[in-house]
Amino acid sequence: MNKSLVFKEYELKKGNHFIAMEYYNLIMNRTFLVLILDEYLIGLKVNGLVSVEGGGDPLIESISKKMAIQDDLDNPYSYIKSSYLRKIENLNIYGEEILKAEKSNFKIHYSQIDRVSFDKTKKWGMGYYPHDGKVYVKWENRNTKEFIILGSQSGEEIKNWMITNTNYNGNNSKS
Repeated sequence: MNKSLVFKEYELKKGNHFIAMEYYNLIMNRTFLVLILDEYLIGLKVNGLVSVEGGGDPLIESISKKMAIQDDLDNPYSYIKSSYLRKIENLNIYGEEILKAEKSNFKIHYSQIDRVSFDKTKKWGMGYYPHDGKVYVKWENRNTKEFIILGSQSGEEIKNWMITNTNYNGNNSKS
């Protein structure tokens, strides 16, 4: 069955999405809007490199200010750049085109997920950005995503949404 749902028609509501940062290549980061759908966990890149504002050198200060979040840091939607959303607003979130729109976008079928867990400890390197620990998703016994839960969201709730609010088959270990 080929499902179709255009992103701009997807209603974001409590329990069906969250906003998180992911570190990659040691110190680089990117921000995702993660959709919790009936069969899939779909991640859409909604911001590139984010930094804290640095001081001292005027050049570094200028560059880091452009990469810093300037809005309400407790509001997870402040971490989203509208330019990223415009690129995907008319794409089918279930289709391959959403994955091709940004190479770091991802789609994981729940039957592939082995474990979902939450670690309440803070992520090193997050500076003054408020976050509620990390949610880990392990799939196919080898891949793991570490989602740093941005702003005033609950990592424990997000873990529970992924475990209980899906058609996940439940045969795999989830804790």
